[in-house]
Amino acid sequence: MKQKSQSVSKPVAADRDLDARTIRTRASIDQAFVALLFTRAYITIRVSDICKKADVGRATFYAHYKSKDELLESQLARIIMPLLRPCPGLPWLLNCRDFFAHVRSAPQLFRSIMSGGEGSGARAVRAALEARLNEILAGQVSPPANLPQPLIKRFVISTLLAVAMNGLQPNTVESGDSMQRQFEKLVGAGLSA
Repeated sequence: MKQKSQSVSKPVAADRDLDARTIRTRASIDQAFVALLFTRAYITIRVSDICKKADVGRATFYAHYKSKDELLESQLARIIMPLLRPCPGLPWLLNCRDFFAHVRSAPQLFRSIMSGGEGSGARAVRAALEARLNEILAGQVSPPANLPQPLIKRFVISTLLAVAMNGLQPNTVESGDSMQRQFEKLVGAGLSA
């Protein structure tokens, strides 16, 4: 009987160690990726650069992420999208104050991801914003302004990104609050008209 209880407890401990190791490895990859984003454009970062910075092998990287795009998507979903909160009943739909404050506090990250025009970084950001907006619109009884939802989403996302990019212009001293007010004016006027 003693033998059986030992064999049952070992896999549980091994699973716990594996989970802790997985968490540490993912954290190392995530930190390396963010550190690289502070110094280089997203489109120039290779998986091998992330592996070298994180001190992990390529096989380890691919055991956790299919690609650097998936790594970016996971970061956006985990960190950035929760910064966008719904504003039920208001024509601008989103409270982006915290998102704008984050963009202002780490402008090089946003510039790095959005560099390269409509490259994979910008596509990932748009896809994450669309997914977040889908969640928010799904909770509403009827779409604002009786417009097709795809049009509303494109308008809101484009406006949000335009306000964020404008806030990063040289000599701009926009705050998250002032950027939110700009967003509210633009989207509110567009969807209320």
